[in-house]
Amino acid sequence: MLGWALLLIGLPLAFLAATHAPNEYQATLGLNALDCDGPLQTYLLAAPVLVLYSLGAVLNARHWRTRANVVAAILCLGICAVVSINVLAAAAEARRQTAACAPG
Repeated sequence: MLGWALLLIGLPLAFLAATHAPNEYQATLGLNALDCDGPLQTYLLAAPVLVLYSLGAVLNARHWRTRANVVAAILCLGICAVVSINVLAAAAEARRQTAACAPG
């Protein structure tokens, strides 16, 4: 029961990690401006979500004989996939902006 509660409590953080834009200027203003702050906020939101839901997927997949655990494992994997896509987008945005934001 405690594991299910942790997964439910983590859903708002997972939603934030999946929807946080790597470039804040593009998300809020619609401008394709450089965001030299980097993707640190995206990484900080995504790290606990990936740990929580990957552990949830592994622990629920170990008990695959019950249907609820299989469904929970698949949902955890789906959340991990969506958050990972956002992390990869943030990394690509950081690579694109590294040269332009470098001092000197």
